[in-house]
Amino acid sequence: MLLLASCARSSEPAPAADSNPPAAPATAEAPAPVLARTEEAPKAETPSAASDRCPAGMVLVEGMYCPNVKQECVDWAEDPAKFPYARCRKFKEPSECKGDRVPMAFCIDKQEYAPPGQELPQGDTSWTEAKKICESSGKRLCQEAEWTFACEGEEMRPYPYGFERNPAICNFEQQDLVDRNKGKMYDLRQSVAANPQCLSSFGVHNMVGNIDEWVVLDKPHYSEKNGGRKMMSGLKGGWWGPLRNRCRPVTVDHDEIFKEIQTGFRCCAEAKGKVAQNDVEQ
Repeated sequence: MLLLASCARSSEPAPAADSNPPAAPATAEAPAPVLARTEEAPKAETPSAASDRCPAGMVLVEGMYCPNVKQECVDWAEDPAKFPYARCRKFKEPSECKGDRVPMAFCIDKQEYAPPGQELPQGDTSWTEAKKICESSGKRLCQEAEWTFACEGEEMRPYPYGFERNPAICNFEQQDLVDRNKGKMYDLRQSVAANPQCLSSFGVHNMVGNIDEWVVLDKPHYSEKNGGRKMMSGLKGGWWGPLRNRCRPVTVDHDEIFKEIQTGFRCCAEAKGKVAQNDVEQ
C-alpha cells in the first residue's frame, strides 16, 4: 500500500487523518508485494549485561559511529527508479563507511515507550508530546544519529538484525491496513515485548516496524511543503506497513504537532563515564 525506501534523508507519505482513509501513492500501480518468509528467523542476540552507566530499562550504546555510510542494495523489491521509497530485500556486505567515524556513548530505552501498566507502545503521539514525556522522567528525545547508531551498530547494518529484509522477525510488511467502511487505519501495534528476535547488535528491541519513532533531527529541515518552515522533528524505523523499515532513513515534513496512531517514540539519556575511543576500521 505504501512503498517507501533509500539510504538518504527523505520525506515519506503518511496515512491520511481518520476522516479521510489513506490511498496508495500516485506512482503505485499495484498493492505492495508480500515478501516471502522462507528464511529461518535468526536467533536473538544476547544483549550485554546491564550497565551501571544507564538507568533501569535502558541499554548502553557505545562505540564508533559512521555518519556517512554506503549501503548498496543488491535485490530490490520494487524498482527504485519508479518508487522512491522502494524496499530492499538484500544489501551487499559489508557496508562501507565514507569518512571518519565519531565516538558515541549514550543510553537508550530498550523498548518502545508504553504508558505504565500497558503492553502496547504508545501511539497517536506528537513530537512535542514525546519530548515532554521523556523530559518528565529525566531523559530526552533521542537525536537522529543516536537512534541510527543504536539500530545499525558499528557494522552499519541496514536492518538492526542484519543485511537481509526479514518480516518474519519484526512487525512490518502488514498488507491489510485500512478499514474502508470506517475510513481509518487498523491498529496493528504489537506489544513492546513482541518479536524478541527483532534486536539490534546493542540489544535494542523493535527499532524497525511496529511504530514510527520520533527523533530530534541532526540538522534542521526546511520544509517546502510547509512554506519553508524550520523543523527539527523526524520519524525513524517505520511502522507495521510495507515500508522501508530500515535504520538509516528518516521521514521529514511532519511538524512537531503531527500525530497518528502509528507515531510513537523511545527516550535517550546521557551515559555515565567517558566515551570510549575505540579503534574501528573504516
